[in-house]
Amino acid sequence: MNKYRFTLPETDGYINIPLEIKWDYYGRDTSIEKYEKSVLEEIIGSPKDFEITRFSHESYLNNTRTDLNYEFNFFDNTQGTGQDILVATTSNWAPTYLNEGFSIDQIYYYENPFTKSFFKLDFYDTNDTANQILYFTIIIPVQQGGTETASISPIIPDVDIRTPIFKLDFVGDKEGFYIYWLRDRTNINISTFYMSAKFFNGRIGGFMRMMTDPQSTLPNKFLFDTNKYFYYKVVLDYDKYTYSVFNNSGGRVGTDTPIKWYEYVNQP
Repeated sequence: MNKYRFTLPETDGYINIPLEIKWDYYGRDTSIEKYEKSVLEEIIGSPKDFEITRFSHESYLNNTRTDLNYEFNFFDNTQGTGQDILVATTSNWAPTYLNEGFSIDQIYYYENPFTKSFFKLDFYDTNDTANQILYFTIIIPVQQGGTETASISPIIPDVDIRTPIFKLDFVGDKEGFYIYWLRDRTNINISTFYMSAKFFNGRIGGFMRMMTDPQSTLPNKFLFDTNKYFYYKVVLDYDKYTYSVFNNSGGRVGTDTPIKWYEYVNQP
């Protein structure tokens, strides 16, 4: 009779049996959530940042000044319109509301025909009138601005009335000083705009277009490059949240050199 001796190990033994396991349902909840999100984004769109921020006028003269200066010049209405432009000189335009037909009383007493008037600055993505898009507008009220001395009556002292010469800054006259535009450039990546100007005359109830130069300086008073003479260029600086304004020659204006506008007179 044979005898066998078995030595039992002191630790448990294991047998590895390979089994094929397919996790068909693993992660399906996550996939459903992703699908729901994609469908919602397709229907209502993904959230976009349309918050606006404030741009102020870039400082100048060794950072000692920040004021933004405008000068609006009106054609002397006592000279008539149309044909008189052919013989007009630069002196026929002046920064006074009196040239526009307002009386001294209307200006001094802030009567409705005057207070309902305003300057309208439109900002486009290009100066090409055939393809431009208007993105925002700035209104400058006539209640702001400089003053000139005028006489209401020979029996009372002279008075100061408003003029369309504006010095806008952080303090004082501020309306029209800031530009409010998109903080995030992802949706609309524009940092250069082209600014045009119109004056709404509350006395006659109509808009009057403004130019960057008086028509008297042009070879052809009624046939000229509107892309050039109806716009100033405005450039935003997203690093400092400031803006600067440039004329047709590329020189900066709005500083101690004001942004000058001149009333455009239609051809008769």
